[in-house]
Amino acid sequence: MSKKRKVSASRRTAIKVGTEAQTAKARVAAPPASVCDDAAWHAVRSPLRLQVLEAIRACPGVDARTLSLALRTSAPRLYYHINILLESGLVSAHAPKALPASGAAPSSRRAGRGPEALVYRANGSGFPDGFFSRNDRCLEHRETLLRELVERGMSDAIASTSTGEAHLSVRRERLTQSEADRVRGLLRQVEDILDTARARRHGDGRVVPATHFVAVAMSGVNGSELPDGPLEPRNGVR
Repeated sequence: MSKKRKVSASRRTAIKVGTEAQTAKARVAAPPASVCDDAAWHAVRSPLRLQVLEAIRACPGVDARTLSLALRTSAPRLYYHINILLESGLVSAHAPKALPASGAAPSSRRAGRGPEALVYRANGSGFPDGFFSRNDRCLEHRETLLRELVERGMSDAIASTSTGEAHLSVRRERLTQSEADRVRGLLRQVEDILDTARARRHGDGRVVPATHFVAVAMSGVNGSELPDGPLEPRNGVR
């Protein structure tokens, strides 16, 4: 009677997501048109999956080992999130390039088994037009996602104010139209800086960690609220 070899849970995960390096096949699904697609909404709902997606966008052809090290997350956990991104069509999996001929420089990727033998590419450098605004349901999903991302980032920023590591100003104020236009112009400048940083990061083609959380926002209020002043003295005024 032949003995059956036991397959570990992590190996089962690897088999589910990938194949042998020598026979790995591209896994490409049609990208979703909007966040109303259930698979797309499931994919972007996780902050970690958004980080994985952006890392793959910045570094086309990245493998799971590189992502795992950069995100400091375990391989089985990463494979789970990659699989969801693959199912959504936001990311595609491809077989790595052929191994170099004998005598050539060795490949940086291990010719092993499972997802680490595949490489990943994003289906687009960003979300398509109308992805979050196609209809009311898309807008609701966008609001939910923004709220969760802002709450997470602001929570860290508020905690950092006690050590002087964060610049935080949150206020309601009565502004003239020219003052509001000036603020909008400054916010656009911040967005331009962020876009420049993203383009530079994508141009480098490496998976790199973030250094700052930046929240950019200004909105009108319904007129039933009064202004509130700064919590900390500014410009020497007490």
